[in-house]
Amino acid sequence: MKARNRVLPALLLSLFAAAAAPGAGAAQFSNVYVFGDSLSDAGYYRPFLASLGLPAPVVATLGRFTTNPGPVWSEIISQFYGVAPAPSNANGGNIFAQGGARVASASASTPPGSAQRPVSTQIDEYLARGNGAADPGALYTVWAGANDLFQNLAVFQAGGITASQLQANVLGAATAEIGQIARLQAAGARYVMVVGLPDIGATPAFASAGAATAGSVTALSAGYNTTLFTGLASAGIRVIPVDAFTFLSEIRANPSAYGFTNTTGIACGPFPPITTASTVSSQFCGPTNLVAPDAGQTYLFADSVHPTAAAQAIFAQFAESMIEGPTQLSLLAEAPLRSRASHVHSIDNGLLAARQAPVGKLTVFVGGDGGKFDIDSGTGNTGLASDQRSASVGLTMRAAEAVTLGLAYGETTGDGSFGTNAGSFHTREQVYTVFGALNWGGFYGTGILSIANIDFRDVRRNVVLGPVVRVANSSPDGSNGSAFFNAGYDFAMGGLRIGPTVSVNAQNVTVNAFDESGAGAADLHISEQTRRSEVWSAGLRASMNMGAWTPWLRVTADHERGDDARFVTAQPLSLASGNAYDIPAYSADSSFTTAAIGVHGWVGERLALGVSYFKIFGRSGIKEDGVSGTLSYRF
Repeated sequence: MKARNRVLPALLLSLFAAAAAPGAGAAQFSNVYVFGDSLSDAGYYRPFLASLGLPAPVVATLGRFTTNPGPVWSEIISQFYGVAPAPSNANGGNIFAQGGARVASASASTPPGSAQRPVSTQIDEYLARGNGAADPGALYTVWAGANDLFQNLAVFQAGGITASQLQANVLGAATAEIGQIARLQAAGARYVMVVGLPDIGATPAFASAGAATAGSVTALSAGYNTTLFTGLASAGIRVIPVDAFTFLSEIRANPSAYGFTNTTGIACGPFPPITTASTVSSQFCGPTNLVAPDAGQTYLFADSVHPTAAAQAIFAQFAESMIEGPTQLSLLAEAPLRSRASHVHSIDNGLLAARQAPVGKLTVFVGGDGGKFDIDSGTGNTGLASDQRSASVGLTMRAAEAVTLGLAYGETTGDGSFGTNAGSFHTREQVYTVFGALNWGGFYGTGILSIANIDFRDVRRNVVLGPVVRVANSSPDGSNGSAFFNAGYDFAMGGLRIGPTVSVNAQNVTVNAFDESGAGAADLHISEQTRRSEVWSAGLRASMNMGAWTPWLRVTADHERGDDARFVTAQPLSLASGNAYDIPAYSADSSFTTAAIGVHGWVGERLALGVSYFKIFGRSGIKEDGVSGTLSYRF
């Protein structure tokens, strides 16, 4: 056996083995950890309920501060990211939040005999599990401050502090929360979701106390949030901010759209003998003591300050959208990578005819290409289904016996749909290209340089909030600069030509910064994002001369070298404090296999036709294929 016949199979075997290696998947979190108060408490006080002599089956269904059996938002978001939710005192759960907890001070509302665990202590407990280190791949949530407001307000109303001291104490709690978040990040936490206070003045506890009292509590809530989010931004502490104040105000402004018929009363009745009509607590609220059978779904509030399970579920979806939105919009930068491949296919087909033109003669070609690029949905990834169509026109000249040069212009349009009914978008791309080819004996080489303007039109991101779907609209633009180089050698074996082929396809896609509109508090500002791709390929190409027609086949093992972690920077438009945060972008497998088959030939003396089909294999969660055709005329 000749050396070349031994080397080629060995080379291809090693390449295909590399293509089969596993790659990166969609971004997701390694765990979820929750810190805060009753708004996030998943049942920390169940041992206390048992100590009251309640039957075990009853205890199991109570304990959350909502219309039990819940769940609360912290449990929902944990499950969304694949983590089984449980309070931290039950089988090592990760929800450390405790009803009554303040940010860094002892609480006056902690039941007798229960541990005092402000957020500062909750974080101590978590860090003790990892010897002071926080998991950098986990999601952390912090929602606190309400009890600092309640308890300082009670002291003020009893005459224990002045109005200025009340304000100073509440804003001081916001500053203390900044310090606790900084502790988490210093220990290694990267993704920290921070929820601001809702409008506490609009809760049943204060709304009925008169406009003056409700207005002052609203002002304290807003002041806490301003101090919290402005302080975080000023300190350079990047968090995922959740504007609960604006979002819950939007629900109160149109409650019927979300299924709520009552936003001022409370869904829970007394739980005798523990609570009375004047001491109703949602901690003791279950299906048997609702004021109406459907109150858990139609009332906004479970008791005087805590939301019902229906409100908790809608809020969890809103919080999730702060993470899922940027990840979803990162897919805008993936689609142009595929449209450039369509343009290259048309140029390749055009060159096959141009290489047979006489030296000094011109050839024109027109080409069309259609393809599909689909990404399966999964945790941390909405998925994508896209169809693309491209048209190209080019002019080539046989500059010398071995050299062909050319220019081309192309337009690509695409229709994309995000998975799970999460929205859609359209693209239009204008591509300007110069290219050249070298053929010398069995050696061949091609270089293609392109630049394109990209319009993303009618980008719609659907934000599902219970029965309501808010649509965040945007129309960003962008660009794509690319360089494609291919080389190989064909060994002649009669009419068969076969040999190795290598290529590199480098692209730099930019999606310019843009603002969304139409989704209220869910609208985001997305900063400029860049997707760099560098695919190296090696494999085998074969063709058979059958007179006027030449069928061909190409198989390559491909590796994406531009697969460094990419992030999308977002900012809620409802927050004037400008809190920007970074969410991992979609990331695909870096190794895969491409197979292409086609035929080209002459229809008469001057007119040539080429058609081809390609398909991607071995890229987890991705389906990609396409067909192209080109007509060439030589002068």
